[in-house]
Amino acid sequence: MNFSSFLVYGKAALLSTGPLLLGQIASADEQLLFSAIQQNDSAKVTQVLKSTQDINHVNTSGDTPLLLAARSGNLAIMDLLIERGANINQLDGSKRDILNIAISQKNSRLVRWALDHHIDPTMVTSIYQGSALIYACHQGQVEIVNMLIQAGAPLDRVNNLGWTALLETTILGNGSNVYQQITRLLVDAGANRNIKDRDGKTPLDHARQRGYYGIAKILKESED
Repeated sequence: MNFSSFLVYGKAALLSTGPLLLGQIASADEQLLFSAIQQNDSAKVTQVLKSTQDINHVNTSGDTPLLLAARSGNLAIMDLLIERGANINQLDGSKRDILNIAISQKNSRLVRWALDHHIDPTMVTSIYQGSALIYACHQGQVEIVNMLIQAGAPLDRVNNLGWTALLETTILGNGSNVYQQITRLLVDAGANRNIKDRDGKTPLDHARQRGYYGIAKILKESED
């Protein structure tokens, strides 16, 4: 991310953030459940779940038990929580979901698990009111971008910075082969190349301005 883009993101964060979602005081069983998850102790989780009343309790960090388990990528514990009725579409205190967590960790296996358990890939997430797809494009996660596209993630959502997935790929990417692959995936899936940012610039305009000729070529070919 270049300095100007960093400033844009920083400003948006200051404008968008509020107090974190703070949970109510957890019961003894709920505290034991969070502790067992932090210890990656599947046996203890199984035991505590027998008496836990609120499987979707939110702790002071804004995490449910399922979100906490997702941070360690413990799919076995996540399976136990889902079977008990955990909400897979819950957002954390930063308005991010399991898909966002997986993208941050470059964990395509966790993305596949979440999609197989019917997480909603169309959710509005993060303080930027974007989506998992936009975030995956920003992070250069080719495999995850493809998985999200195949799952029906919205291609043309515009976040509160005025950027689509294609714009974010061009503005926050570095023009490398990874971002060229993502551009190709988006274009081939039908992403709108003509949506402009708040300055009236298209992804092609940004690609040319930055000297990202590989991305520009893909966008221009699709235009012809």
